[in-house]
Order: sequence, then structure tokens, then C-alpha cells
Amino acid sequence: MQNDRKLPEPSNIASQARRRTFLKASGSALVGATLAQTKSSAQTPHVSVDDDIRIGLIGCGGRGTGATLNALKADPGIRLVAMADAFEDRLQGCLQTLQRQKDFRSRIDVSEEMQFTGLDAYQKVLATDIDVVLLATPPGFRPLHLSAAIDAGKHVFAEKPAAVDPAGIRSVLASAAKAKEKGLFIVAGLHARYEPETIEMTRRVQDGAIGEILNGRMSRYGGGTWVKPRKPGQTDVEYQLSNWHYHTWLSGDFLIEQFVHEIDRMAWVMGGYPVSCLATGGRQTRTEEMYGHTYDHFAALYKFANGSELYTTSRQQKGCANVFDMRLAGTKGTCIGAGKTRYEIAGPTAWQSGKGNGKKQVGHQTEHDAFYRELRSGGYLNNGDYFAKSTLMAIMARESAYTGQEITWQQALDAKQDLMPDNIAWDTPVPPWKVAIPGTTKFA
Repeated sequence: MQNDRKLPEPSNIASQARRRTFLKASGSALVGATLAQTKSSAQTPHVSVDDDIRIGLIGCGGRGTGATLNALKADPGIRLVAMADAFEDRLQGCLQTLQRQKDFRSRIDVSEEMQFTGLDAYQKVLATDIDVVLLATPPGFRPLHLSAAIDAGKHVFAEKPAAVDPAGIRSVLASAAKAKEKGLFIVAGLHARYEPETIEMTRRVQDGAIGEILNGRMSRYGGGTWVKPRKPGQTDVEYQLSNWHYHTWLSGDFLIEQFVHEIDRMAWVMGGYPVSCLATGGRQTRTEEMYGHTYDHFAALYKFANGSELYTTSRQQKGCANVFDMRLAGTKGTCIGAGKTRYEIAGPTAWQSGKGNGKKQVGHQTEHDAFYRELRSGGYLNNGDYFAKSTLMAIMARESAYTGQEITWQQALDAKQDLMPDNIAWDTPVPPWKVAIPGTTKFA
């Protein structure tokens, strides 16, 4: 597949030798991750049970900090040895938070020489002898960093979403294929696929517990996110990176950055991806310039080749009712979900999930548990395909809402749209602050 985005080849990365020879140990795959797994035809570089696993973190915000803690908890042989962020204060804040965790303090082994800052800091981490890299920067950088990581021979945990535009999606698909050839892991932060109760619900529905799916609905309504005031002397790139949620070239809009979790879950349980999407959305409460050019609400209707439909609604508006639920209607019954882990199937084979409150983030941990268990045991995980396609499904809805036009799957996949500037630097001109206007805005 042709990749439109120009991905610079970081110097001294692809040629880096592995720190040691990885040994392949026998073992069975994690049962809970079966549906999230893709087999590789290549020899997978694994570690023996006695090896340390050296990890590097790229992106030291809240999710990067959380992913590092998940990794440390998943395997007692993991050590954090390298860190990178665009901003020094963010890196130091993350490091201090990690060092305060007494259970893991001895495995936080990041010398000053292994702390890298700036927009090229990711290259410096990938040039070290780490085994695994955690990618948790703003999503606009994900395709570039993923491509560089696979070229450098690193196993990858990549936070969601996969990209912010179709050019990025094609890049991620190419990286996933290359990772498979090289036997490198890609574990995606779409953690519903590693939630035990979500796995069980999906298995039952796909086994016919509610018959043939006729339609589905997914809603997630929540409040807003933080805003950081502009500091004197900040360039546009510095300011927008500090407020990346509100700039489509960095976040993809909240539909992609946050709601992609729910879109992925529904695509998974419905068994595939849609042929088209017609959506609407806008800004009602976040209208000031400090909120960049993103929307605060969306509603989308997806159509599938078999005639089934999926309706999704999402919003980020303070002071409004919070809603988080799903519903599937089939020819023999229904499946209703509340929050992330509570499900009830009504029909000939009725079932209820456990008594979790729907808020516990089990998947954040189990995805890392699966990652390192498979890395040591001889299995293989590559989530790159659904990582990219579920993100593309979200992009379809954003672009339909932005333009007011129905967007097909193939149209979205083939689109030339590339929101990320080439060779970005602190003084790079950024996309102008401009809110999409349906009927006027075009999808390239």
C-alpha cells in the first residue's frame, strides 16, 4: 500500500544492533488475548525468563506515566532505562512520579544521559539498547514514531489512537506489516480487547447469543479537559503541543482521541467495519479560541455491508449529564452494556458479566500483562491492523461531521489528507485556527 506521508529515516536507528540475543521459550498464548492476536510468520525476538526487559518511554504525560506503571507491574524483570518528551518539565514530572512509587523505585533506572527532550528526542531513545518502547505522545506523532520504532527493531506499546488522518493510517498499516515480517510486537492501547468481561461478551455475541445483529448504539458523554494558558514567548507549536487536545492535527479531535475506544469495541463485537458513515457535530460550549478548532459533540450513523447499522453519540461538555452505555439488538435478543465492563445479554442464552462497577480500568493492566507474558513465552501479538482500522472508522465520522457529507470506507482510506507538518520544528508554521463548517469544509 502506498504511503503518502514522508517519514524521515532517523540517523543511527535502523542499524542499531540488539543488546543481546533473544531466546525463544515455549509456552501457550494468553487465552484472554486470543481475539486480539495476529500470528507472525517470522521468528519473534523473545526474552528468556531470566532476562531483564529494558523499556523506553516516549511521551511523559499522564497516559505515558500510567503505561509505564502498567508495564512495571506486569513483569518483575522490567526496568525503565530511557525517557523522552518534547518538554523538560513534563519529563521530570513523570520521572518524579515514578520514583515515588516505592514498589517500583528500584527499577526506575534512568540516568541523566538517558533523559532526552525536544522534538527529536524520540530518535535518541530509539537509538539506545532498549527492548520495548512505549509510545504515548499526542496522536499526530504516532505514525512517525511507530515507523521509526519498527525500523529500529523495537517491540512497541502504542497508545490510542493510531493516527489523526488517512495518510497516518496507511503508515500504521505499513508498519504493522513490517512488524509482522520482523516478528516485532505491536500492542495497541485499545484496551477493551484485553478486558476479560468484554472478551467474554464479544465471544457470546459472535457465537449467536442474540442472533444476527440488526443494529447497535453506543453513547459516551463526559465533561471537558484541561486548558493551559499561553506562556510569554511560546511559539505556536509549543502552545498547541501544550493544549494538544484542541488541535486536530495533534489529537484528531476528541472523537478520535477518546471515543475511538468505543468505536473499536463496537466494530469488534459487530464483526467488521462499515461501508459508509453520515455524521453531524459542532461546538456549543467550547467556542473560545483557547479551545482550538475541535468540536465538543458528534453523532454518527454507520452502515455495514450486511445491512446492519450502528449509531454513536459523544460529547465533552461540562455541567451536562454523564452517559456511558451501549446496546445491540439482534434477531434473538439484546446485549446492553454500561460503562466499560458491565454487560447483560437477554435472549435464549442469557448472561450477565461480573459485579464490576464499570469504571475499573482492568484493560489498561491486562494489555501489558499479555504483552510481556507473550514476549517471554513464545507467542506473538500484533494489534496494528485493528488499531489502524478502528481509528479510520473514527476519522470517517469526524470528516463526515466536518464536511456534512457521507464518507465511505474506501474514500477515507484513499484520501490524501495529511494534517501533520513535515519535519516539524519549534518554529514550524502550524495549521491555522479554523473550525470546520459543514457544507463548506472539504475532505481532501
